[in-house]
Amino acid sequence: MKKLSVAVLSIFLLISILAGCTTPAPAPTAAPAPVEATAPEAKPTDAPAPAEPEKPAAPAEPVEITMWHTLAEHHQAALDKIIEDFNNSQSEVKMTSIAQPYQDFWAKVMQAVRNGTGPDLVGSFPTEAANYLADDLLVDFAPFINDPEIGIPNFKESLSGELYGEITQWDPDKIYLFPAISTSEVLFYNKTMFDELGLEAPKTWADVENYSKVIREKKGIPGFGTDSAIDTWQGLVKQAGGDYIDPVTKTVKFNDEIGLKQLTWFADNVKAGNFRLVGEDYYFSNPFGSEAVGSYIGSSAGVQYVMDAVGGKFEVGCVPIPQEGTVPYISSWGTGYMAFKTTEEKAQAAYKFLRFFTEPERVAGWAIAFGAIPAYKEARELPVYQDYLETNIAAKALYEQIDRISFLSSIPGSAAVRTHIDRMIQEAAMGVLEPKAALDAAEVASNADLQQ
Repeated sequence: MKKLSVAVLSIFLLISILAGCTTPAPAPTAAPAPVEATAPEAKPTDAPAPAEPEKPAAPAEPVEITMWHTLAEHHQAALDKIIEDFNNSQSEVKMTSIAQPYQDFWAKVMQAVRNGTGPDLVGSFPTEAANYLADDLLVDFAPFINDPEIGIPNFKESLSGELYGEITQWDPDKIYLFPAISTSEVLFYNKTMFDELGLEAPKTWADVENYSKVIREKKGIPGFGTDSAIDTWQGLVKQAGGDYIDPVTKTVKFNDEIGLKQLTWFADNVKAGNFRLVGEDYYFSNPFGSEAVGSYIGSSAGVQYVMDAVGGKFEVGCVPIPQEGTVPYISSWGTGYMAFKTTEEKAQAAYKFLRFFTEPERVAGWAIAFGAIPAYKEARELPVYQDYLETNIAAKALYEQIDRISFLSSIPGSAAVRTHIDRMIQEAAMGVLEPKAALDAAEVASNADLQQ
């Protein structure tokens, strides 16, 4: 699982816009009707009571919204500061965040939302958002974003890569995910070791394989690993021109010659000792830091973990993901924020918060906190962010490949497909099943989940 997910996604926030309404002042008390001359004289006790003096209208109560997240440490501190600034900037909305354990987070969110006790807003990946669409549980942000008064000008044009296509993949006129930052994979390598062996930073998958063989022969360790074998294999398939999921037929398309070739190539290199699986380490930062592997693919957001694990023992290099094939591609790990339907006031409140949160200076700071890229061009071009790129090797590598970031179809069941792909890779790489048998099993299991 990617660190960014843990930090976020797990990811990633949001909420708010409700214009405050002043309670109407009470209507003036009507004057008593004039008394006719022939009417009996009214007794003092019969006189109408004097009108109560008008009281100032009570201020409208702010709309309260809540966001659940799995952030910790400096990521949570960055979020808390944004929420504090937002609450202090206006009085119509009060935003609160609640940290939740990462374990079973999405199951808890789904249950709470269906019970009416869930958060108003949560950071999400498209695969999770898709699970709420069939029951019409998500707020459509498009009417707010396109509003001539409160909208965001040039919203579509300012987004990076294929991000707009990703957040509108379910309906071109609706936006169920409000983007903030993008992260993805980068390749970390032991530059000291590579220099010693006369190796350059890998640019193609052929480089990865060839350099890994040299490292295994000279150093006795695997030359390459990946935190997410799922995303690495998907990338290999997409770069080679393969397909993934057909959202219309709700079937997978990766069980073909391309899918089998890429699975066999990866599995054979693991068996040969050129590559290795992450196994119980979960992330490669520690094996990499202890020089148990020469290079690995991981989240750009994990660069500090890498540096801490290395502890200055060697120089770390970081470059974009190798490319080889007909289609430039790296996985989109962009997180967006989805708001759950309750009232129109809370939907407006969520939008108001998100608009505040994604203003250029603010979202640039958020991206810096995560080692990520702002989703919006204006934020990416700010001097503070451009200066930051010169201090973070992972963010710089990610920035250099921003135009290659693409996405895969996310429909109900697509999150389960990732689980089946992971099992497929493990079984093929460990020799439990032949690659073709593992691929066939993944197709059957995936289609069953997509059809439900």
